[in-house]
Amino acid sequence: MVIKMFFKPYQVYLLHIIKLTVILFFSIVLYSSCSVSKPTYIFKDIVRDTVIQGFTDTDVALKIQKNDVLSITISSLNPMEDALFNAAIGAAKGEGSGAGYLVSEDGNIYLHKLGPVMVTGMTRKTLKTKLETDLSPYLKDPIVTVNYANHYITLMGEVGGSKLLNMPADKISLIDAIAQTGNVTQNASLKNVMVVREIEGGKQFKHINLEDASIVTSPWYYLQPKDILVMKTNEEKVYTEAKRARRMQLFTTFVSVLSITLIIFDRIFKR
Repeated sequence: MVIKMFFKPYQVYLLHIIKLTVILFFSIVLYSSCSVSKPTYIFKDIVRDTVIQGFTDTDVALKIQKNDVLSITISSLNPMEDALFNAAIGAAKGEGSGAGYLVSEDGNIYLHKLGPVMVTGMTRKTLKTKLETDLSPYLKDPIVTVNYANHYITLMGEVGGSKLLNMPADKISLIDAIAQTGNVTQNASLKNVMVVREIEGGKQFKHINLEDASIVTSPWYYLQPKDILVMKTNEEKVYTEAKRARRMQLFTTFVSVLSITLIIFDRIFKR
């Protein structure tokens, strides 16, 4: 009875103060939680139709080297003979590759009828032309396809899991490589993509901004065999999301405590 008589004159004011406190706290938490990170996407700085000069889509002709594994397919008007040529002699498995013609330490591959063929220093195109010419006495209208079987790039970071990506041709662009992984995760930072490249005597690290369309004019737009592409995390976005989650957790705890407090006050006032 004494508690009731003490609180009764201030009951309405106390409840108003509590309500205002709840509304104010809720507004602050809601406002701070509604902040969102700016969207990120490739070539973000292109806002209208344009033409970028100096595009680096030049012929990148890699030279065949020792220990390369070549995937060579031969077709002609003699199917029975084709099968003999397409059975890879001296096949070996390279890292990230299947079977193919292993380039020996002396720079040769060994083909049916032709024997050792010196290939080091040649491009895929020149080797294709040479083999088609050399096979003409044995096959009718031979067509040769030459690809690399042990060239690959490594993708790491915010790409849905690390993986090796086969690189059968001479080049692959950054965009194509990312597309083949199924795109990047929501926490990826397109402003800070790192490429690690083997150079003579060490490794070179290059940071690339994929939101800037001028990257297409850079020699780093095309990846080379054994490059490592690291899609880094957008730390600012992750930190913002963590803070938002923390605020919502605190708000939920506050509401729970406040609800219990109001129930207790309500019981006291009704006595």
